Amino acid sequence: MVETLLARCELFARNLEMMKQSFKWESSQLYPLCANIYTQNGIELEPKRIKTSKDIIKENTNFFSNFRSTTTTILLATLLSIENNPQEVFTEVYNTYEMLKEVFSSSSYLTLAAYMIVKLSSPEYYESVTNQTREIFDMIKKEHFFLTSSEDCLIAVLFALNSKIHNDTISTSQILFEMLKPVISHGNTVQAISNILALSDKDTKLLADKTTAIIYVLRTHGYKLTSGVDMAVFGALAISDISVEQIVKDILEVNAYLLTVKGFGNVLTESKIMDPKLLPKRRLIHSAIIVLNEYAKKARDNSDSNTASELNSAELMATLYSIISFSPSNV
Repeated sequence: MVETLLARCELFARNLEMMKQSFKWESSQLYPLCANIYTQNGIELEPKRIKTSKDIIKENTNFFSNFRSTTTTILLATLLSIENNPQEVFTEVYNTYEMLKEVFSSSSYLTLAAYMIVKLSSPEYYESVTNQTREIFDMIKKEHFFLTSSEDCLIAVLFALNSKIHNDTISTSQILFEMLKPVISHGNTVQAISNILALSDKDTKLLADKTTAIIYVLRTHGYKLTSGVDMAVFGALAISDISVEQIVKDILEVNAYLLTVKGFGNVLTESKIMDPKLLPKRRLIHSAIIVLNEYAKKARDNSDSNTASELNSAELMATLYSIISFSPSNV
């Protein structure tokens, strides 16, 4: 394993352990995602800051608020904790959430959608992005009525913030959907991968073939990758300029490292972080996310503006799909 990827794995392991030790009563399957928020930023997890951010959420919302949901509270608190002024950011997020509630049915995912709008746009655009998000959500639902649900507001936000023309993005996603459906078959999985690949300007057939090649090779190593929106991370990796062989090699090396991490490697340990039946696939998905984070950073460091931009968006969408997949309501 290359030195930078090993360093990222080691930081993730430390952050994960701190997360487990500091938040014993939270949804344990979200610990790796929280740990990776810090790892992705190259910093060690700060439990006190996360706890302070949780207090900010509690002090500014009532007991029945979606901000108190087991699905998103610890994730949002972790995101707020890396801000210079968590209270100020939360106020903006809360106000944006109220705008979203005017055009969407209330859901815990709207809290994260509001955070994305605040982080990725400017105050003068919050309202227009909110309205565009609803329009795009309706367009997605028109294409896939039965596959589209409340969590897809997160994807609609990212499409709204993307520089590509929205109609073109959704049309591209639909073309990719038709390409991938015969190979992957599971509708929600295909939709998730198609949405990520649609963020790229690269040839759609090449992207589809590369994604399915990554999944196929991993299957030959014994991984049962048949369904799950978390598999969208393989589409994100396909956008990179790295070969299928190298992608798979890096994922398997990180996976081997995670096998040594308490809770990821031994399903019988008292500190297990997920259902033993789900562990092999989830560990592989987290390995793929870590590899994706490394590729995105390299693209940014190399000033590869086009690939970096596409990977940044794909990285975020892959994380969102992991949140949807790993959330307590979906486990």
